[in-house]
Amino acid sequence: GKLVRLPSPFFLGSFIFGAVIHLGLGVPMQLPPWLLAISYAMVGWSIGLNFTRPILRHAARALPQIIGSIVALIAFCGGMAFVISRLLGIDPLTAYLATSPGGMDSVAIIAAAARNVDISFVMALQSARFLVVLLIGPSVA
Repeated sequence: GKLVRLPSPFFLGSFIFGAVIHLGLGVPMQLPPWLLAISYAMVGWSIGLNFTRPILRHAARALPQIIGSIVALIAFCGGMAFVISRLLGIDPLTAYLATSPGGMDSVAIIAAAARNVDISFVMALQSARFLVVLLIGPSVA
């Protein structure tokens, strides 16, 4: 990714490499359960350790706006999930996880823990969302 000057080279480089290996060579992309458990723990620690007293004080002051934004975003994603579920015949939980905001790592953990969720569909839409934001985000900002 860095050699070809991709934006977000570590993500896009591994993303493209993984797609070529999986689709071109048919190599299955599956983490062993022990590595998945370690990855979940590291994601949880990295999120939890970012909370400091100043961040918590700022969050407490901004709480009403934060709650309003969360409710609006959940309603919007729920509406998109409803449309996707009806149009494509996908179960509602898979559709909601595919459209839900937040990091792909958190969504992947939730999807892997839930029953009867099409994880490949969820991660495909999450990846597409990330790529769209990555491509149009700088010009919008």
